[in-house]
Amino acid sequence: MLIEEIIKKQLKSLVEAKQAKGKMADVMDEFSVIHEQITKLKAELKTLENDPQYKSNKEKVSEIMEELKLTGEKAVETKKYIVTMARSGSEQETSKYTEILREFLPLISKRLRGVYEGIKKSHTSIKKVGPSIEVTKKEMKENENGGGVSLSSAKSGIKSVGTMLDKLKAKFKK
Repeated sequence: MLIEEIIKKQLKSLVEAKQAKGKMADVMDEFSVIHEQITKLKAELKTLENDPQYKSNKEKVSEIMEELKLTGEKAVETKKYIVTMARSGSEQETSKYTEILREFLPLISKRLRGVYEGIKKSHTSIKKVGPSIEVTKKEMKENENGGGVSLSSAKSGIKSVGTMLDKLKAKFKK
């Protein structure tokens, strides 16, 4: 009977030790809410990015923007949007050094340089990196005072979100 009570007390203290209280509980709850929102948004984003219509249109817009780049222009305007190319597409060469060395080391001889170059060439691939495209809405929604949202107020809003995230990170470092 006494052993059972001791075990129950120990189990209860273990459970209580794992439950956050006070300020730490508030931080954990705030983090959990934000994390839940981020998780939902990531799922929505993945769904939107995998939409066949979006993929098709993105490919078309990328082609148009690449052709536009050849003329020296970087932006296209429609009635509602300004589309700019934030990062140009490119090809990237990648060598598989593990494979190169695995094949190269047993072949060390007088022909060292020629063999190395041949193996390197056979294990080098070219990777194409797609362009990064930014879309900015031309018409800003009006605020309560009847004026448009300024760029500085938008930047201020972004900074405040960044500050809130920094504060949240700082709480976890304590």
